[in-house]
Amino acid sequence: MKILYISQKDINLETGIYSDLINELINRGHSVTLCCADSKYTKSEMQESPIKKLQIKVPNQFGVNFIKKGLILLRLEGLMRREIKRYLAEDQFDLVLYATPPITFANVVKYCKRVYGCRSYLMLKDIFPQNAVDLKLMSKKGITGLLYRWFRKKEKQLYQYSDKIGCMSEANIQYVLKHNPEIAKEKVELFPNAIKWKCASNDKDFKSFDFSKYGIPEGKVLFVYGGNLGKPQGLSFLVKSIKECAEVEEAYFVIVGKGSESGKVKQALQTAQNAVVIDALPKSEYEQLCGQCDVGMVALDYRFTIPNYPSRMLSYFQNGMPIFACTDTSSDVKELVTTQAECGRWCASNDTDAFKREVQWFVSHKDELKALGQNGKNYAMEHFNIENTVEKLEK
Repeated sequence: MKILYISQKDINLETGIYSDLINELINRGHSVTLCCADSKYTKSEMQESPIKKLQIKVPNQFGVNFIKKGLILLRLEGLMRREIKRYLAEDQFDLVLYATPPITFANVVKYCKRVYGCRSYLMLKDIFPQNAVDLKLMSKKGITGLLYRWFRKKEKQLYQYSDKIGCMSEANIQYVLKHNPEIAKEKVELFPNAIKWKCASNDKDFKSFDFSKYGIPEGKVLFVYGGNLGKPQGLSFLVKSIKECAEVEEAYFVIVGKGSESGKVKQALQTAQNAVVIDALPKSEYEQLCGQCDVGMVALDYRFTIPNYPSRMLSYFQNGMPIFACTDTSSDVKELVTTQAECGRWCASNDTDAFKREVQWFVSHKDELKALGQNGKNYAMEHFNIENTVEKLEK
């Protein structure tokens, strides 16, 4: 197949779920052309190496306020369609592939289908604008109601122009069908986050992370949270709960990442004796850290009514770590962790008492953590395997 992959940001071809997807497609003999919009580009241009990539210069859309981000997204669709027409008019593609966010690719997808006669596949990673409504960043009424209705219209158009919609979990599928009854059931399928599983590494590969550099103590049960530090993660709950666990002497929390809330998290935990906040680490160092920590954490704001499925769990699975999930009740991460994979514990992300109880459970069952982590790894290798997802695209 000849595939056009469009993205709202640059894609690192060496690491991440999209990197693994693209590399697996190439390894199977498919041709992939990337179309990426990013503020770090000095100008819009075509690159031919290491793979063909149309780089589109756009204003910075990350780490900015919600209004500015919305305005940039309004412009993004027209910019991408114009540059695709300018640089790729003579190309031919069998498939156009894209992920949310953003949802403002609808007319880009429509254009590609008309010009190339190709099929289209949406990898649904984010359900917007409802997630913004859940977090009170947008309302269905008033001034922002106009913006909500415009984005909701674009969301429905994107679903309409997509020949297939791949959802991260079963709860995702049911949510999409319930709130968009015009979508045929056969159009939607399970398409989870997935990675290329690596061969088992020797222990020496995971023992070079310098704990002393960050003041991380030895002999504790180490809980690590890695990923975006933004509003969707409900970090005020995480910070409050970590402070409540100060008397659980064997527990220590390592927070790694950056985002719109990272400054607040650092300030809130700067005097905490049971936690440290580290800026985003290179992928190799982060994996070394995970290889030496005991429990991987995921967090989602309790107000979400959409079923999110955090991709950061894959790093924990890869490293054979049990998972402590603190999420809303709409997400089916609870079922994944406690029932399907039997790899950890869960609590609602507005219940600090439950958080503390679960931390105490991990500490009191520390001899069982490796077995729990192996359960998760075994499950993930079967269900979150990049080969399976690529086969769905080929089909």
